[in-house]
Amino acid sequence: MTAQELYDRIGGNYAEALSRMMMDSFVARLIVKFVDDTSCGDLIAAWDAGNEEAAFESAHRAKGVCANLALTDLAALTSQICEALRKGNDELRASTNVDALVAELKERYGATREAIAEFAAQ
Repeated sequence: MTAQELYDRIGGNYAEALSRMMMDSFVARLIVKFVDDTSCGDLIAAWDAGNEEAAFESAHRAKGVCANLALTDLAALTSQICEALRKGNDELRASTNVDALVAELKERYGATREAIAEFAAQ
């Protein structure tokens, strides 16, 4: 599997990643390091523990990491969670099913990690 095929599989934007990192080898090296980043896992754990403040902080970090790596689907999902948990966004928080978003994040994050592990093992 190529880096572009991996990005297609995990809902990322390979062209955007390549435009930032300039070389396919650099994109490949950085995407493999994503599995070492704890921000998405921290977000899930904080939400499951009922700690909305820690979940917000982790969502904010995860949003940045995912956006920088052009992981479009994960970036959009973590951004939705982040904004729903941001202080002062009471109306958005009330109208957002954060439980459903975190459940979706668990699925997509797990699938992304599995695909990256497969990519790294080849």
